[in-house]
Amino acid sequence: MTKRTFVPGWIKSYFTFIAANWLVFTIFRVIFLFVFRAALLPANYHELWETFYIGAKFDARLACALAIPLGLFFGLCLLFRVLRKFRGWMAAFYGLLEAAVLLVYFADFAHYAYIAMRINYSIFKYSENALISLQMAWETYPLVWAVIGLLLWGLGWGLWVNRLQKKAFENGDAYYWKGRLAWFFGGLLATAALMFGQISQYPLRWSNAYHSTNNFICNLTLNPALNIFDTARFVKADSYDKEKTAAYYDEVAKYLGVQNPDKEKLNFGRTVTASASARKDYNVVVIFMESLAWNKISMTNPDIDPTPFVKELADRSILFTHFFAPTSATARAVFATVTSIPDVTSFKTSSRNPLVVDQHLVVNALTDYEKYYFIGGSASWGNIRGILEHNLAGVHMYEEGAFENEHRNDVWGISDLDLFREADRVLTEEQKELKKPFFAFIQTSGYHRPYTIPDDNAGFESKDIGAELAHKRSFVSVEEYNSLRFSDHALREFFKLVEKQDWYENTIFFIFGDHGLAAPQSENMPRGYVDLNLINHQIPLIITGGPIKKARVIDDVASQVDILPTAMGLLGRSYTTRAIGRDVLAKDKPEPGALVYGWAVSPSVIGFVQGDYYYHSQGGKEGLYKYKADNYNEDISAKDPERFEHMKNLAQGLYETSRYQFYHNQKKTEQDN
Repeated sequence: MTKRTFVPGWIKSYFTFIAANWLVFTIFRVIFLFVFRAALLPANYHELWETFYIGAKFDARLACALAIPLGLFFGLCLLFRVLRKFRGWMAAFYGLLEAAVLLVYFADFAHYAYIAMRINYSIFKYSENALISLQMAWETYPLVWAVIGLLLWGLGWGLWVNRLQKKAFENGDAYYWKGRLAWFFGGLLATAALMFGQISQYPLRWSNAYHSTNNFICNLTLNPALNIFDTARFVKADSYDKEKTAAYYDEVAKYLGVQNPDKEKLNFGRTVTASASARKDYNVVVIFMESLAWNKISMTNPDIDPTPFVKELADRSILFTHFFAPTSATARAVFATVTSIPDVTSFKTSSRNPLVVDQHLVVNALTDYEKYYFIGGSASWGNIRGILEHNLAGVHMYEEGAFENEHRNDVWGISDLDLFREADRVLTEEQKELKKPFFAFIQTSGYHRPYTIPDDNAGFESKDIGAELAHKRSFVSVEEYNSLRFSDHALREFFKLVEKQDWYENTIFFIFGDHGLAAPQSENMPRGYVDLNLINHQIPLIITGGPIKKARVIDDVASQVDILPTAMGLLGRSYTTRAIGRDVLAKDKPEPGALVYGWAVSPSVIGFVQGDYYYHSQGGKEGLYKYKADNYNEDISAKDPERFEHMKNLAQGLYETSRYQFYHNQKKTEQDN
């Protein structure tokens, strides 16, 4: 009689394989730390625990991915016993596979030793000059010993996997499928859980590795094989063109106010200086209002009044009436606002691109400030975690799971009202304890499908304006109209709270939409906005708070990328920048203008707004239009060739410069956080 075991042998063999790989990858991580330990700063020793914890989850994902073919083979052997004769082929396959993984680690160590960067998909660019690359490797590295090591490693793994299969197949009953399906699906679920990597709405993502502003800590957290996979689509889809950037350099450098232009080095750096007497230690709160589009608000819809509080704020504050988001997506808005570079990537969003995660932020010049980021859901959404935690020095991240009063509203996390309440509570409590100025970001998301109004809504009452009127006034439904009204209501409740706090009189608030929203009817807007799709980009910007004593309306064109430099100007702080954003309230006012990029259409749109004029380029066709005029669709480039050329050069130049800056705006040193 065959001896039966509680846990089938093939399950034991499968998870033994995963555990062995997991252990090996951990050892490689320890070796990496030891070899490159000189790059580890003492100030970051405390982050090693988190680094190895997150790194272990990446390693588990790779170990599980490698085990999947073996697990499927075992599963098939449950149904078809004859397949066991192919175990030699499986052993050979795994010998080659494990040798390939070791080759990745070899290349990764060499790559990091050479340029202090973990290996990514761009390494395959070396194949374009394969003979030169091979000669360089031959002259630099001990390739003979490396090949011998790979062969021995592959042979060892092949023999061991063959032994694992023998152990799995020892008991004849291991091939009977009856009663074994539960084990099979249990193993499948366990594998999926390990690969998902965390208990959250979102799986473990590459951005989890960028939990520190120290580059070495983040590099230590990464898994090289997974990093190749994570960067593959971005290396293939998007890069920059240095020659095109140089072609527009003179005009762009003048527009940005570059103090020491250098076309050869493509220098976009500027130093903004402020006198000690101009310094103000105001708190700053930057509020991303989800989809707060210019065509949706009370200023353009006075009769249905969707945002009465936004209008009330605007009437007593600084209001920008011609303010534009470079693109129409929330993750792109976060990237543009925080980095001051328009997110003009053609694929996904720049926040999802591991190759451009390292960025210099002007707000980090505020070394004496506490910094906060509040989001009702998870910072893993859109991979914005990497951009924020890696670059925003010392940021306190408040997201799902970190709130004291957490009542999930829908897929986007807690309601905007609860988010504002939590932000007020945290900032007030920490002000009492720390007594330091703060710079906080609050990202709302409630005004978004499914347009959920929470039960705890502070007395909000829905209003029925009818579907027909809603459609005419830029809304897709009455539900959307009421969702925006609730977002406005939540903002009012927030100000009721903060105006009672001691820190309010010393705090400046920047309130703006993350992007505009298309609406084909939009009878409340000039038709040119609709047909030229500028409603997808136009948003309000309101600057308000205790220090803002005089209401102003500013009609000059400005952009989302200008927000943080403008905040630094109001604080009277010096900073350096290479990015596109400028202080639009500066005494020496910069040339107005805003780049817009339509990524959601093919071919994409590159445009530039200045005054009442709009330069538009798509698929080789370009023109100059007066977007507010009755004849908005008339191309007037031939009538005003000088303006056309200037706006064209700025549009194309800022687009190419933004793409270039993705890869050339890194923090200069570990101290340049």
